[in-house]
Amino acid sequence: MIEASVTQTRNRLSGLLTEVRRGETVLIMHRGRPVAQITRYPAAELTGDEAADELIRRGLAEPPEKPFDVDRFLAMPRPRVPAGLNLSEAIIEEREAGR
Repeated sequence: MIEASVTQTRNRLSGLLTEVRRGETVLIMHRGRPVAQITRYPAAELTGDEAADELIRRGLAEPPEKPFDVDRFLAMPRPRVPAGLNLSEAIIEEREAGR
C-alpha cells in the first residue's frame, strides 16, 4: 500500500493512478490520518496489457525479454498438414516427434 499526503496526491496524481492500475492501493493521508483510499475499479475485462501486468505482479508470469515482432511472426511460413492426415493427427504426430 502506498501512502501519500494530500499535497503529494495533488502533485503526483497521474503517477499514483498508474500504480493503482497496476494493482496498488493508495492511502491518502491528511495530517497523519487516513482520509481516503484509491483502489483499482473492478473492471469486467482488463486490456491485454493490464492483464499481463497483473499476472507479472502476482508472479504468475515473467515480462518478455524483448518486444514481440508481429511482422516477423506473420512472415514465417505457415505449418502445413501432411497429405492424408487430419489436423488432430498432425498435432499428435508433431508432439510424438518432439517438435
